[in-house]
Amino acid sequence: MRSPKSSRAVAGDSELSNGGREAIIRRRSSHRSRHRHESMKKKPEAPDYGSERPPRRRRSVLCLSLITVCVVVLGLALACVAVAVLHRLDVERKGARELQTYLRQMVAEVNGAPGLRWKAEFNKFGMRTTHYDFAYNKKNASAIRDYVEQLETFFASPAMQRHLRDLEELSADSLPRHFDARAKWPQCPSISHIPNQGGCGSCYAVSAVGVATDRTCIASNGTLRAVLSVEDVLGCCTVCGNCFGGDPLKAMVFWTREGLVTGGRDGCRPYGVSLECGTPCKPDAYPAGEQRRTCIKHCQNVYYRNEYADDKHYGTIAYTMYPRSMTMDEGGARRRIPSVVGHFNESAASPLSEAEIKKIIMKELFLFGPTTLAFPVTEEFLHYAEGVFSPYPETDIYERVVYWHVVKLIGWGHNDGGNHHWLAVNSFGEHWGDNGVFRIDTSLLDNAGLEYETGLYRVD
Repeated sequence: MRSPKSSRAVAGDSELSNGGREAIIRRRSSHRSRHRHESMKKKPEAPDYGSERPPRRRRSVLCLSLITVCVVVLGLALACVAVAVLHRLDVERKGARELQTYLRQMVAEVNGAPGLRWKAEFNKFGMRTTHYDFAYNKKNASAIRDYVEQLETFFASPAMQRHLRDLEELSADSLPRHFDARAKWPQCPSISHIPNQGGCGSCYAVSAVGVATDRTCIASNGTLRAVLSVEDVLGCCTVCGNCFGGDPLKAMVFWTREGLVTGGRDGCRPYGVSLECGTPCKPDAYPAGEQRRTCIKHCQNVYYRNEYADDKHYGTIAYTMYPRSMTMDEGGARRRIPSVVGHFNESAASPLSEAEIKKIIMKELFLFGPTTLAFPVTEEFLHYAEGVFSPYPETDIYERVVYWHVVKLIGWGHNDGGNHHWLAVNSFGEHWGDNGVFRIDTSLLDNAGLEYETGLYRVD
C-alpha cells in the first residue's frame, strides 16, 4: 500500500509533466508561425543561370538592338545607292545636254559653210566618237582560210575571166555622166528598197544581201524578184560577222557556197532584229541584238512556198573590186585578196589614178548592178539631209570617225564642175537622210582604203 506522500509526489510529477508538454508545444507552434511569417516576408532570390543563356527580357532587348542596327545599316546603304544613282543621272543629263549642244552647233556650222554641197538636219540619234570594245569572230582561222582560197579560185575561174573581158571591152568614154540603177532596171524593185538594220551592227550583211538580191533579179531579167534573207547570213555564217560588225565579202562568198533563202517580212527567214531603238540605233543596242542572233534552218510558219533547203538562191562567184587584204586569225595575220582593180592595174602601163579606178567601178555598176561600199562614217554624216556629202571640216577627219559602215552603191553623178560622187542606199531606214538614200564625194576618204565588193548570180 502506498503512503499519501508517495501518492502526491506521483500526482505532482504527473501535473508538471503535462504542463511542460503544453508549454513546449505552444513554444514550438509560436516558432513555426514566426518562421512562416518571416519566410513569407523574405523576397526570393533570382536564380543564377550563369553564362548559359540570358533571361527572356535580356534576349528581347538584344534582338531589338540587332534589328535597330540592321535597319540603320540598310538605311545608310540605300541612302548611298540613292546618292550614287542621282549623281549618275545628273552626270548623264549633263552629258546629254553637252552632246545636244555640240551636235546642234555642228549642224549649224555645216549649214552655214560656204561652198559646201550638202545640208544637215539635227538627228537626235546622232553621236560622237566613242570607243566600243566590240569585235566580230575571227577565231575560226581554218574556215577563214578556206574562204580566202575560195576567192582565189573564183578569180581564176572562166566566169571571172569572161567578166573581166566584159569590163575591158566597155569604153569608159561611153559611160553616162549620171547613172541610177533604179532607172536602168525598173523590173527589179529591190534596188529601191530601203532597209533598216535596227539594233544590230549588221550593215555588212544588209548591204551584201541587198546586192545579191538585186543582181539575182538583174541576171534573171526580173523573173526572180524575191528579197533574200539577211537573217540567213547573220545567224548561219560563222565567219561573216555578228551584230558587232563583219565583212561583206565573206557574206558574198557565203551566198555562193551555202545560198540564201528568201527574207523580207513574208519570206522563209525574216529579219528578227528590233527596229525601235533609233535612226540609226546606237552601238549600245548591239549586244541585245547579238543575244537574239541564232541559226535556224527552217522557214517561219506562215511561209509555205518551200522548205528551207529548197528555198536557197546561189551566187556563182564573189570578188572585191578594190585591192584589199583579209584578217586570217586573232593574231592579226593578213592575206591579200585578188581584185578587179588590181588586175587592171597590173596590165596598165602606169599605176591607175583614182579617177581611172572609179571608172572601173562605174563600169561594174553599169553592166552588172549594185556593189557594196565600205567607208568611215564621221559624226556629221549621221545628220545628212540632202546634197552631196563630204566630211566637214576637212581637217581632223579621222578623229571624228564613229565607225566603219557598209552601204549599197547604186549609181553616180557629176556636178557642173566635174566633181564625181556616188549614189548609195543606206541601211538606216527611209526616215534617215534623203528618204534613206544619199550621195557622197569620197575624194577626201579615198586614202582610207574604201572597199567595194560584189558577186554574180548563178544562172542555171
